[in-house]
This record gives sequence, structure tokens and C-alpha cells, in this order.
Amino acid sequence: MADPSHLPPDLKAFWSQRLSELKDIKQGFEPGKTVKKGQIVARDIWFRGYNNVRLHGYLAEPSRIRPDQKLPAVLLLHGYSDYGRPSWAERYARMGFVVFAIDARGHGKSRQDYNPGFPGLMVDNITDSKNYSLVGVILDAIRGIDFLETLPEADSNRIYVSGSSMGGGSAMIVSAIDTRVRAVAAGVPFLNNIPESLKTADGGPYMEVKKYLKEHPQDKEKVWDTLKYVDAYNYAPYINKPIIVGVGLADSICPPEGIKSTFDRIPQDTKKELYEAPKAGHVVLPNWHEKNKRWFSEN
Repeated sequence: MADPSHLPPDLKAFWSQRLSELKDIKQGFEPGKTVKKGQIVARDIWFRGYNNVRLHGYLAEPSRIRPDQKLPAVLLLHGYSDYGRPSWAERYARMGFVVFAIDARGHGKSRQDYNPGFPGLMVDNITDSKNYSLVGVILDAIRGIDFLETLPEADSNRIYVSGSSMGGGSAMIVSAIDTRVRAVAAGVPFLNNIPESLKTADGGPYMEVKKYLKEHPQDKEKVWDTLKYVDAYNYAPYINKPIIVGVGLADSICPPEGIKSTFDRIPQDTKKELYEAPKAGHVVLPNWHEKNKRWFSEN
């Protein structure tokens, strides 16, 4: 099991430097054509992320917003090898949220500048923590929050983050390092106690790490040094925002043991809820979207 004594000594300094580098990159938000879909409107958004990678997102929001109205905003983060699904964004928009679903680098429409493929992305630059693929994914999410803050109809005091799988682990880490997050929902989160999860996972991107370590044993120390920066287990003690975590007890891709050990490290004085689905594997858990709505409405 991961040991807190093995935390990178420069954890805070590492992210402070990355965030400074991200801030220096011009955001470059480019809106596409607005399309009306019943009670909501939606449009594509292009923007620049970490290392100046061109990224895509999908904005959906209620069509009738008063000029003086501020709505709660949700950043949606998808899973590994998936993309920011418009149908999910539209679903939350119908609930009354301003929603931004991004395609993380190397996913969906965000493959123009960066596309290592699948398998491949999980181990791309895995011996170079500064340029590691998943460090970029986390910073892409933070750039998504930057975008939501530019929208006059979005309440900057009510920015929520909801993620599934890779997006769930990213959401947890983002909530620990970005003070703008009001509350977070992490469904079947990836990147939870990576050393423990690697022992029992039998599918998904953890397999890429196992294969890489087998083929490059000389890189073992560098790989583990890098993975410590993207393991939500190491950030859990710093999560002080209301958080709901969903776990499928039959999940063999993001094993429940890793998720629950990470959840247990979140401080007791942080409002937190663990939603366990006994027979669920690595899937969208029953009533998960409705639980997200309730959680965000209450917090």
C-alpha cells in the first residue's frame, strides 16, 4: 500500500510551478456556433491547455437565462479513452447548470496536437513528471475552470466538478489544489492508491503501467516518482470541499480497495459521502447523475 512517508517532498511546489506555467499560456478560447436544443443551448469551445495543446470542450446551458441571473456551473471530466459526452453535458444543463464537458488531451476532438493513442497515453512521458500525460490531463481540467469563470451567466462561487474513472481521480486532485472548486463528485475514480490498485486490477490503463514496468525495469524508480504526482491517495488529506465518491464493489479496473483507502484519508471534518454499489463493476453507477445533482444542490 502507498505510504504517506513516500510523498514527493515537493508536492505543493510541483503544482505551484505547473499552475504558473499554465497561467502563462494564452487561454485562446474560441466559441463555435450556438445550437438550440429544446430548453438548452450548446456550442463547441476550443482552447489552449498546458504545453499549449489545443483542446476541445462542449458547453451546454439553459436557453432562458435572465441578464442578471447566475447559475451554478459544472465541469464534467470523462474517463480514459472516452470523451466529453455532449449527452451528459446536456443532461446537466436541463437540471439548471451551466456545463462544460472537456475532451482531455489525446481524447475525442483534443487529438490535434497530442495523440499517443490507446494503449499508450497512460505511459506517455511516464518518466518525466513535468510532461507526463496525466499531469497534463489534470491541468486541462483546471483550464476548464478558467473558462467557466469567463462566463457572465456562471456563478464563480458555485463551480462544481464531476468526473468518472480517470475524470473522477482528476476531479479529486483538482479539488485539492484549486480553491475555486465548491464541491466534487467522483464516480468509480481511477488514480486512487495506485500501488494498491495495480495489485488487483485486471484491465484498463493500469495494465499499461504493468507492461511498461515489465519491459523497462530500469525505469521503475522514475515511474513511481512520476505516479506519485497523479495519485489521489496523496492528495486526499488536502481535500476540504464536500465530496461524494462512488465505488462499484465488483470493479476490477478501478478496484474498490484503492478507492476506499483513498476516501478514508480525506479528513473527517470534510463533508464526505461514500456511495457503494454492491454488484456494479466499472460502470456509471445506478442513479449517479441524480446523486450528483443532489450533492451539488446541497453544497
